[in-house]
Amino acid sequence: MLDPTRVAPTPWRNGAGATRELATGTDASGLVLWRVSVADLDRDAPFSTFPGLDRLFVALGPLRLTVDGRQRRLAAGDRARFAGEAPVAVALDTPTRALNVMTRRGACRAEVILRPATAPRLPADATVLLDELAADIRLFKEPDD
Repeated sequence: MLDPTRVAPTPWRNGAGATRELATGTDASGLVLWRVSVADLDRDAPFSTFPGLDRLFVALGPLRLTVDGRQRRLAAGDRARFAGEAPVAVALDTPTRALNVMTRRGACRAEVILRPATAPRLPADATVLLDELAADIRLFKEPDD
C-alpha cells in the first residue's frame, strides 16, 4: 500500500510543479523500469520530459491536458497515455492531483484500476491510497523481440 500523504513532495525536474514519488523499479544497471508518483497540480504548467518512458496519467480532478499540441478535457478518473518525451502541459480551473505510472518503453507496461478505498483490493503489484479512492496498479513485462 502506497500512501502519498506519507511522502514529502519534491520539485519536478523543470521546477514547474511538485510530485510525490511513491515507488520505483530499476534493472541491474539502475535504469528505471517503472515509477509510480502522485503529482500535486496547483497551477498551469508544462510537464518535465522523461525520454524512453511511457506515461499513464490518471486525473484525480478535472483538468485540461495538452499533449503534442492537442488539448483534451479530463474528468476525475480519466486516463491519458503518452510518450515521456512528448511536450505536455496541464491547465487547471482548480488545484487537483494526478496519478502517474511511468514504464520503460519496450520493457513493461502498466494498467490502473480505480476503486472505492473501502472495496476489496484487486490483484495488483501496488495499490495507491487516494483519499476515498484506491488505485490498483498492475505491471506487465513486455515480450522480448
